[in-house]
Amino acid sequence: MTIPRAAAAGLALGLAWGAAARVWMRLISTDPEFSWSGTGFILGSTAVCGLAFGILYGLRGAGRSRWWRLLALVCLADVAGPGMVFLPALLLGGLLWLRRTWLRLIGALGIAGGVLLLWVVGRGDPSGAGLLTTYGGFLLLSMAVSAGAAELYRHGR
Repeated sequence: MTIPRAAAAGLALGLAWGAAARVWMRLISTDPEFSWSGTGFILGSTAVCGLAFGILYGLRGAGRSRWWRLLALVCLADVAGPGMVFLPALLLGGLLWLRRTWLRLIGALGIAGGVLLLWVVGRGDPSGAGLLTTYGGFLLLSMAVSAGAAELYRHGR
């Protein structure tokens, strides 16, 4: 896949992830207010993060320098504030997609750490949305984040 095609795919996947995350946040919120500015920030920042991971995928395939991985720092905006529960999936979850068992275990622990963080921050399930909606949705979103973050840990072709 060429770098521009990988970037476009990453942008689209980041935007789709942002839309899914926004719906999930609306479902689990105790005060489900909708604002265009908040939704715009979520969609914009996740699209930029997806774009960064898409570019990294394309650059890795083209055999470019590993220093490009610093581009993933733009994804830290996604985990600012309430999104901090996704930080373990972003930083460690990518290891889940590698071949070595011990690295996969660390990745799984990173995602489990995110679930624990969500439970601590949310104190169980105060929203009344249900455990499946709250934690099932979170796990699906975390797995998607970890799949993109795997580009930080993969070697060149």
